[in-house]
Parts: sequence; C-alpha cells; structure tokens
Amino acid sequence: MNLKNHLINFVKGNVSLKDVWYYIQGNIRYKLYYSEKYSKFIRKHIKHQIDVRIKNMNHECYNKGECIKCGCATTALQMASKSCAGACYPKMMNKKTWLAFRRGMWLTSDGYQWLYVEGIISKRNINNNNKVNYVEK
Repeated sequence: MNLKNHLINFVKGNVSLKDVWYYIQGNIRYKLYYSEKYSKFIRKHIKHQIDVRIKNMNHECYNKGECIKCGCATTALQMASKSCAGACYPKMMNKKTWLAFRRGMWLTSDGYQWLYVEGIISKRNINNNNKVNYVEK
C-alpha cells in the first residue's frame, strides 16, 4: 500500500491518522537504514531494534513483501514504531527500556509479555484473567 492509498483509506475511515504516520515514519527510516551516507541518522537503539525485528519477522510476510495481517509493506513496516499486528514483535522502545529488555527484562505490551534472548524475541500471551499462555514462534 502506498501513501496515496493510505490517505484515501484515511479519508474513508478505514485507516487511522496514526497508521498514516507510521507508514511515513517506516518509509523514512527504510530509506535511511539502507543508505550508506544517511544511516547514521537512525539512533543506535532504534537501528538495533530494526535489526532484531527483521530477524524475528514472520517469514511468510517477508516472502510476500507485505504483512499477512495488515497488508503494510515489509521491511518498512518493521521500521515504524508500532508493534506488529501479527504479534511478531512489540512496539519500538526508548533507549532505557530497550537496554533493560536486552538484558533480560520482561516487557508487557499489547496483551503479551515479551522476552529477548540472544537476538530472538519470545512472547507469551496474557489473557483477561492475567494467566499466562505461552505462544510458539
């Protein structure tokens, strides 16, 4: 989906303004990330999260070139701050939270508890009763 389609869907009420922002943000970061000259403008903790997201994304999404849940183009989707609709990874974290997460701190977000171990993101589902159900990757 391109920016024009996002804006048309926004006007029709099918897409939120926040999703239009994430689309723009992801595409800007995409251009910077793959640029030899400008990649330095992405903060290190954001770049590392992008690397981890690309490594952990659903392979079906990668092969199709778009998310199987929301239809957003990959890998620009992995570069936006929002979490994955398919629950492949949590939302982008600030530097302090990212460093703690990398050291093994559990992160609770979007109905899941997330754990980072050696470059792999694992998650467990938290249902309404605060009981934990493990989710396979």
